[in-house]
Amino acid sequence: MIYLKTYFYVEHEIQFLSINLKEAYDHIDKFIICEFNRTHTGRPREFLNKESVLSKLPQDLIDKVVYLQCDISNIAVEAYENEAAIHNVNEPVMRSAFMKLINLNDDDIVISVDADEIIYNESYNKIINEVNSHSCIQIKLRQFFYKTTYLWKEKDFIAPTAAKYSVFKNSFPCNWRYEGKLLSDYHGCHFSWCMSPSEMVYKLHTYSHPKYRFCADENLLKDAIENKLYPFDDGTDFNIEELELTDLRMPKSMRKNNE
Repeated sequence: MIYLKTYFYVEHEIQFLSINLKEAYDHIDKFIICEFNRTHTGRPREFLNKESVLSKLPQDLIDKVVYLQCDISNIAVEAYENEAAIHNVNEPVMRSAFMKLINLNDDDIVISVDADEIIYNESYNKIINEVNSHSCIQIKLRQFFYKTTYLWKEKDFIAPTAAKYSVFKNSFPCNWRYEGKLLSDYHGCHFSWCMSPSEMVYKLHTYSHPKYRFCADENLLKDAIENKLYPFDDGTDFNIEELELTDLRMPKSMRKNNE
């Protein structure tokens, strides 16, 4: 079995779930979507309405979706100001919780991405073949920032991992990330911070890097988007190329000439 696995916790990420489903559908057996009752900081959140989320995904492709609402309240830790605990406890729990809820075989392949990490349709055969040869691989993505047409030039994103289940089956909790042979070509896009300023503020209070919480100001973020600025770290080489909607570096299902 071939699985694409991800997790999400805010409504604006549903658009990326849909894109990943469209890109992956012909190459996978199931698309596992996890949602949790804790944020990265370990603080409680309410589950979204499951039927509402599913209704926003492509209905002709919904047969391959496995939607898991996971209670991690007994495993996650409170870490609003503790970045180390977020990375060492809460994130690994979230990225591997599916292992406790689905029966998998050693040779099953799991392609593990976060919600805003899209794998190209045309890359699946390559990824699957490489996993069959090497058991575990890392996938390089093009980095987009603020808008789905803002390509951050010369900024690669390397994190998603694809592996046979046997590689990680005895390692819960684990990240399913940053492991294995790195594939040299680009095999997708990371649409980082592609959201509204108000959604960015919420993310800054709930995600994995408390040190950037000083940017949780809608006016500051609006100015950063409009003027292609990077307020998070001084001196960062933030070179943005704005792409046309027909650009082949974007996922097939997002291009203007594709319905």
